Amino acid sequence: MRRTYAFIIASIGTCFVAWASLFIYRSSIIGIDGRRYFCLWDDSMISMRYAWNFSHGFGLVWNSGEYVEGYTNPLMTLLMALATLLFNKVEAVLAIQILGIIFVLVNAYLIVSIAKHLVPEPEGYRLLFLALALICALSYYPLLYSSLMGMDTGLLMVLMSLSILSALMYAKDRRPAQAVLLSISLGLAFLTRMDTVVFAVPIFVHAFYARLRTDRSTRSLSFLFAMGGLYALFVIGQELFRWSYYGEWLPNTYTLKISGIPLSTRIDNGMNFVAPFLTELYIPLIIVGAAILFAFGKEKLSFGKEKLLLVSVFAALITYQVWAGGDNWKYWRMLSPAVPLLLVVGTHEILRAIQTVFATEGIQRYLLRNPIFPRRYIPIIFTCLLVGGMLWSVNSRFLPEITMLQEAYQMGLNNNRVNTALAIEQVTTPDATVGVFAAGTIPYYSGRPAIDFLGKSDRRIARLAPNLSGPVTGDSTMIYGPGHNKYDLEYSIKELRPTYVEGFRWHRQKVVGWAKSEYVMVKYEGEPLYLLKDSGNVHWADIEGPLRSVRGKITTFIPRPDQKTGSH
Repeated sequence: MRRTYAFIIASIGTCFVAWASLFIYRSSIIGIDGRRYFCLWDDSMISMRYAWNFSHGFGLVWNSGEYVEGYTNPLMTLLMALATLLFNKVEAVLAIQILGIIFVLVNAYLIVSIAKHLVPEPEGYRLLFLALALICALSYYPLLYSSLMGMDTGLLMVLMSLSILSALMYAKDRRPAQAVLLSISLGLAFLTRMDTVVFAVPIFVHAFYARLRTDRSTRSLSFLFAMGGLYALFVIGQELFRWSYYGEWLPNTYTLKISGIPLSTRIDNGMNFVAPFLTELYIPLIIVGAAILFAFGKEKLSFGKEKLLLVSVFAALITYQVWAGGDNWKYWRMLSPAVPLLLVVGTHEILRAIQTVFATEGIQRYLLRNPIFPRRYIPIIFTCLLVGGMLWSVNSRFLPEITMLQEAYQMGLNNNRVNTALAIEQVTTPDATVGVFAAGTIPYYSGRPAIDFLGKSDRRIARLAPNLSGPVTGDSTMIYGPGHNKYDLEYSIKELRPTYVEGFRWHRQKVVGWAKSEYVMVKYEGEPLYLLKDSGNVHWADIEGPLRSVRGKITTFIPRPDQKTGSH
């Protein structure tokens, strides 16, 4: 039986690696120079820009000499810096995508280890449950997509799962090393994203409760205080670094997304964003919710503290996403790390229900009287079918991308941005500036000083009053677009006058009329570029064909619902 289990586990892992490798290959781009390029989600490319500058001696900055913290993932950015130190720009991006595969596999191992704490060793169908837990960890597409596209989601889910596993082990064995690992993993999660403090709370509560339930001595309290102190060192250390390096206590992206937006507006926006996410997960939510209600309906709680911890982490991330005002893209990059936890709990409840039902006298006497399959396989088949249905339901919207019958999200935009960057690199001098709405790919691959129209790396823009008059992504359910509703094109374009401009309009603000006399539209290897007229930073002789003035039919940068820019 264990040999069969090992073969199944190895087969599942191999299938995932093959699928992920094909995904990465299909997400690559053939540039205008005939070379193959790799590209991440544009947010990740912002971090890659910081990482490249850091590893090449310019500092942890977006532009050399400008100390603004326009990233939200310090630890992931440092891992990217290692990649950019060892490889060229293209290979470094590929290395991060391969690292995403590793993150998913490591997390799958941790999820299976967590699942072992939900079932005692002698319980029937334990190996089946662990195999299904592995599938749950490897089958939620938004989580896979974010990890393979270089988001901090991959690293975050590993550290979150490691901290949960450490808390479960500490609650069981009370070993100091497990407590230290818990605090360190949560500390590293904070360095990955500072908002991970929201799930650190229920994890610490679980570990502290387990210790205090059996030992409330002064020594025990001192040890728990030391656990919290070790975690606090990561928090304090990060804050001191930020203040000494950037002169701020909070990242610029926090100011961009939160400041000036009333809490009630953020909550309304966040609820509008989270609602479709919960709708997609309605089956596991119903299963888990029913299990909790049934458990509390009894005199003794039978749902289990371990499963309650997993559900509380999921709930904490939902609550935070609502408080923060949601996000711009319904690929659930901040919520997806907790989904495998919910799926594992749902799978366990399905398995328990199947065991209970098939153990009843009626099922044994009538339905299993003359079975087509051997009796012992019938509960297994039903369990697999129900779990498969649950996994299909949470992934149904993404099936065309999963099966690769449809191009993965934003791949068309990545292709355009990479080739635009290559064209800019060829037709401009190193001193040319690029003005962009999507602040990752074009600055990274062009290597030019950049102007961020939407303020991720611009303190002035981040401190503007937000525009709350509607979303910029075409999503009518959202009140505003988080991180995309502060801008001043009069300043960013008319005053700073970038050599290249990605577009002259954003939301309800435009400078098209002014641009008609200041910019020209040219093409290089078929790539259209808006360049500052008569700029000394443009190799005009290398540009093919006649120059065209920017006329009334200027192509302005207006994102469609299926083509949205990235931002932290």
